[in-house]
Amino acid sequence: MLKQIWRKTLGHPSLTAIITDKREKSVDLHLLPHLTHTGEFHLDRLTSLLTSRYGMELDQRGDEAIRQLIQYAVRIQDKDVQRELLLFYLNCSPVIQDYLRSAEIFGGYHFLTQPLSHKKD
Repeated sequence: MLKQIWRKTLGHPSLTAIITDKREKSVDLHLLPHLTHTGEFHLDRLTSLLTSRYGMELDQRGDEAIRQLIQYAVRIQDKDVQRELLLFYLNCSPVIQDYLRSAEIFGGYHFLTQPLSHKKD
């Protein structure tokens, strides 16, 4: 019986509208006004690391450049790059943290999107 209710609610128009609203809001979010001073500092360090070590060049400016930078940094398996990315994530505003967790920037395999599990030995 619960499976039937669950199946009925999945196709419900109001639920579908909520899901599409969340996707549209994540695309429309402006990142620059929500950057903190410390977050901007770590973003600059991340940019200089990626530019000096990997020769990354940003094609655009503003919010899209930040998204492009983060997507590039997520794919790099360099300890220093991952450290700066983590420091950026921890020092940015909660609005940006929610956006990064909900959007597909990190993908499903990055450690920031995985739930924290406490293993008891």
